[in-house]
Parts: sequence; C-alpha cells; structure tokens
Amino acid sequence: MGLGGGALLAVYCTGGTLGGCKKKSAVPQSSNQDFTLDLTNASYSNLKNNGSYVVVNSVVVAKTTTGNYVAVTQICSHQGQSNVVYVQSSNIFYCSSHGAEFDTTGKGLNSNGSGGLKTYNAVLTGNSLHIYS
Repeated sequence: MGLGGGALLAVYCTGGTLGGCKKKSAVPQSSNQDFTLDLTNASYSNLKNNGSYVVVNSVVVAKTTTGNYVAVTQICSHQGQSNVVYVQSSNIFYCSSHGAEFDTTGKGLNSNGSGGLKTYNAVLTGNSLHIYS
C-alpha cells in the first residue's frame, strides 16, 4: 500500500486533525521581565524627556508625551516581528513591519494591531525606573 507525496504531506500536516498546517495565530511575547534602568546612566538619561524611548531586553520603554512611563514588548502581535517603536508625534507604539499601531496601554488601534501588545509595569523611584511583569 503506497502513499503518494501529497497523501504523505496531508498525513504529516494534519497529524490526525484538520488544523495541523494552519498558521499559528498566537505570537510569542517577551518573557517575564524584571530590570531597573538608572536614568543617570547616559544610555537611559534621555528617558527623562517626554517623547523619548529605549529598547532593553526586547522591551520598549517610553516616556510618553504626557510624561508617563510605559513599557511594552518589542514583539508585534501581528506577525511576531521585533520592530515595535514609540512614535512621539502620535503618542503611539508602531510596528514598521506591517503598520500595526497601538496606544500607550498596548491596545491595538488598527486591524494589524488588533492583537495588542504585552505591557509591563513601569515605576519610577528617584532616578531608578523599575520595569517588571
């Protein structure tokens, strides 16, 4: 009893179910995070200015145009690209891969951003900005 290439592929992909070859919709998010940024360090001192951001450990840490600190994963929920940045002029997070947009709470603002972004806590104590899950 022989199986042709197409039949073998079908058996391999389905694994006994009909959904085996579907594209996965769940996008991996950054793992749990717990780190502190010293805002007196030259690498992070620009975070004292509204509208600036840095990327650390695949987390985008921003000081919004209103002066709040926010932190979200750099990994876009649309297709898992690590291209999320903060855009000061719009006060949003944006993924340059496919145009996904997110507000500062991680909520998606367009169809490509509908999956939202994983957010992290951002607490300022003196010159130390603690980012954690």
